[in-house]
Amino acid sequence: MTLTRALSLTALLCGLILAPGCKKKPPPSDIPDAPIAVVAPPEAPPKVAPPQVQQMVENFSKVYFDFDAAILSGDSKTALDANVAIMQQYQDIKVEVQGNADERGTTDYNLALGQKRADAVLKYMLAKGVSTSRVKVVSYGEERPVAQGDSETAYAQNRRAEFVITYGAGAPVQGTTGG
Repeated sequence: MTLTRALSLTALLCGLILAPGCKKKPPPSDIPDAPIAVVAPPEAPPKVAPPQVQQMVENFSKVYFDFDAAILSGDSKTALDANVAIMQQYQDIKVEVQGNADERGTTDYNLALGQKRADAVLKYMLAKGVSTSRVKVVSYGEERPVAQGDSETAYAQNRRAEFVITYGAGAPVQGTTGG
């Protein structure tokens, strides 16, 4: 074998070894790729609140406050009394009280006022016999208005306590915020 031929053969072998393999392209198809069907698991039916929890929702929708105040009105106390009675009968019910304020005042002031309102509800419920382990409080100040605008009507709707009710080992019941 001559040197030229040996070099040519070596170059050919090196080219075959180092070159990427050729892939044959599939012939084009007239049928488009079928979309992959994604089947979502069936949704659990919405949790239906028992009648006693539904009654609590209605009662809690009546807890409002006067301007710059955290004093419970007579109507608020009546609603809370009814809910305390339900909570004493059904020990698996828990409540989160969310204090709110209208937009007047500074953010810090309104957070403090919302906290005072939530605390007023908490203190009232504790005085009536509800365990502290069943009620928690949080303040949202002016951050979660239910009514927009700068009228007294809008302000009055935003000066409130809202409630999230849970029962059993479940998650919060939908539609349980009030007032």
